[in-house]
Amino acid sequence: QMTRERAVVLRDGTSGIVRPIVPSDRESLSAALADLDPESRVRRFFFNKKHLSDAELEKLSDPDGVDHIAYGLAVRLDGEADEMPIAVARCFRSEKERDLAEIAMVTSDLWQSNGAGVELMRSLCAAAVKVGIRRWYAAMFADNTAVQSLLNRFGKRLETRNLGSGIVEVIYEIEEPSGGFFE
Repeated sequence: QMTRERAVVLRDGTSGIVRPIVPSDRESLSAALADLDPESRVRRFFFNKKHLSDAELEKLSDPDGVDHIAYGLAVRLDGEADEMPIAVARCFRSEKERDLAEIAMVTSDLWQSNGAGVELMRSLCAAAVKVGIRRWYAAMFADNTAVQSLLNRFGKRLETRNLGSGIVEVIYEIEEPSGGFFE
């Protein structure tokens, strides 16, 4: 169900590729977490998570495209032979409410605010809608305005719940952004 790779250009002109996550991305996912600043890990996991277990890596690197959809974005820097992964966005469908999924994303520290999240969301939204996901929710710190702005761009905020300790859960109805989804 997930579309193949798609070429993108980030805000600074860097070329990249958005593509579905596959099992061979396991090592890259593990290394990317280790490379994040502690503050970024806390913003994503609500604690300074330093590594992923084998079970977590297995689950995160093998999306089925229906109940677990995941895309990564990699860039190729001048003179480098290999692409460098810089961001991941994914959603996990709710078992009880089949049109609802939990969404999560993370971008490497040096690449934040450069359009990676927008490009990943375009692919994630298109794939989610194709398989019947119409709403998603995300838990985040209430002061994480960057992620809230990104999610607002791709959906209508339906509800915000205060979970305590400065964390909110925000529920969105997925909406096609102006300019459409890009597959």
